[in-house]
Amino acid sequence: MKSMRCPVAPGLSAMVLAGSFLAAGVEAAAPSTGLSGNERVLVLGDSITYAGQYVEYFEAFLRLQNPHWQGELLNLGLPSETVSGLSEEGHAGGQFPRPDVHERLGRVLAQTKPDLVIACYGMNDGIYQPLDETRFAAFRSGIEWLREQALTNGARIIHLTPPTFDPKNGRADMPPGENYNSVLDRYSDWLLEQREHGWDVVDLHGPMNRFLAEQRAVNPDYRLAGDGVHPNETGHWLMAAPLMVRFGAPAEIAGWDSVQPLLAGLPQGEDLLRLVRQRQRLLKDAWLTATGHKRPGMSRGVSLADAQAQSAQLDARVRALYWPLFAKRGAWNGFDRYDFPVAGRSLSIIAPKEPLPGRLWAWKGEFLDAFPATEIDLLNRGVHVIYLSAPDLLGCPEAVRLWNAAYAELTGAYAFAPKPALIALSRAGLYCYNWAAANPEEVACVYADAAVCDFKSWPGGRGSGKGSARDWQLVLKDYGFASDAEALAYHGNPVDNLEPLAKAGVLLLHVYGEADDVVPWQENTGVVAERYRTLGGEITLIGKPGIGHHPHGLPDPTPVVEFILKNLKAANPDQTAP
Repeated sequence: MKSMRCPVAPGLSAMVLAGSFLAAGVEAAAPSTGLSGNERVLVLGDSITYAGQYVEYFEAFLRLQNPHWQGELLNLGLPSETVSGLSEEGHAGGQFPRPDVHERLGRVLAQTKPDLVIACYGMNDGIYQPLDETRFAAFRSGIEWLREQALTNGARIIHLTPPTFDPKNGRADMPPGENYNSVLDRYSDWLLEQREHGWDVVDLHGPMNRFLAEQRAVNPDYRLAGDGVHPNETGHWLMAAPLMVRFGAPAEIAGWDSVQPLLAGLPQGEDLLRLVRQRQRLLKDAWLTATGHKRPGMSRGVSLADAQAQSAQLDARVRALYWPLFAKRGAWNGFDRYDFPVAGRSLSIIAPKEPLPGRLWAWKGEFLDAFPATEIDLLNRGVHVIYLSAPDLLGCPEAVRLWNAAYAELTGAYAFAPKPALIALSRAGLYCYNWAAANPEEVACVYADAAVCDFKSWPGGRGSGKGSARDWQLVLKDYGFASDAEALAYHGNPVDNLEPLAKAGVLLLHVYGEADDVVPWQENTGVVAERYRTLGGEITLIGKPGIGHHPHGLPDPTPVVEFILKNLKAANPDQTAP
């Protein structure tokens, strides 16, 4: 049937994501529980939590809300479990009593070391019987004990009120006229009362009750849980939405009746949820086995080490899907360009229309818009082009630091391949070679074009070239030299620091103008070639007779593009498509 809930305008979910909670970020959440770094969140509960759809929806939201969050959301819900320690006689046909979270919580907290615990208990704690003070007291005592244990172990805690028991048919073992949901009403009211004592309590029960009443008013046969206990997909969304609002989502989502509007407004939204779900279901069985429990019939899953290794791969694929949502979008030579800040600088990602598997990339060291034929051809062949705006740093240690930060962001949060090709145009030779020498195992290859490989040649002008007085002053400032003599005595230029690249087997390709009087090739490319070959490295030279410093590149960039493609694929053999 059609829901009575508020209709969702087309594109609203995309607007919500790109506007409200991206603008507010994690600041929208209460300061005591906002997530912004590497926090580990532990979710505890019974079979409803173990089923996990609401946890999966919540994780998808967290990662969309803050793409830089590197934390974990661990679901260790255990079917049949109580926090009260109670179990009805003959539970599960007499096969086993209900598990008690008291038995396992110490191990779980010790092994997972959470920063935040989210606990959802109550459904099983009334043992599906009428309200009874003894059972109610056991529930309260168990919740207070759980809270104390979490806080003692250094974790914050959020309590969730229990989901609704769908009272359509009640339970066969309930006395006539009794409705078990009234027991959960009281349990929920008590939890909400604890807010006055500073508890962080998110109400799931009330919104689910109201939704069910709305639906029953239109269709008396409507069910939110087929067996009265375990919510369907709509029920899990109704559980997730208040938790999302608690963490900064706009209140509008509480008016939705499914996750679909959220997914429909996102590029590859269904793929995002599928990967999050796969990761969650892989980890929960592994963690339950690793921490131990007394509930028979549970899947052991793969080993925790294997699960975590597979989880890391899935997490990279998740991040690869959604990074474009969090960048300023523009155009570059007919391709989508995304710009966002990294380490106080602007990082640009230019995306091919049909990316190659593995998110391969070429890093242009300087002059993104200059002589772009090579980059355009790479994009047409499925390679991303990256540029970090760090002008006037001329490859100094600060430039290397900024590149390190950009590399970590690209290969971590955005799941780019571990080894990029470097494109060193003119002064970008200082950037590319200095970063490559510091990170030789992270380089697929280097394509250098009329590249500066020794700042004594340019901008120093200490050889046959023209030099640049203005840029020489930048060298002194950026590198912290006290005098010209100190700069000229420096032995950390690319021509001096080739051994790490030769040992790593990095292939080089240099294109140069044979009449270049700005960056004379003999003082730069020529020295690199001689020394690199002496070190056992492999370098290819393409000279351009009669050509000066400009134009850069080749009339037909195919040889350069083929060189880059070949080495990117060879250097990143284990990359898979997101």
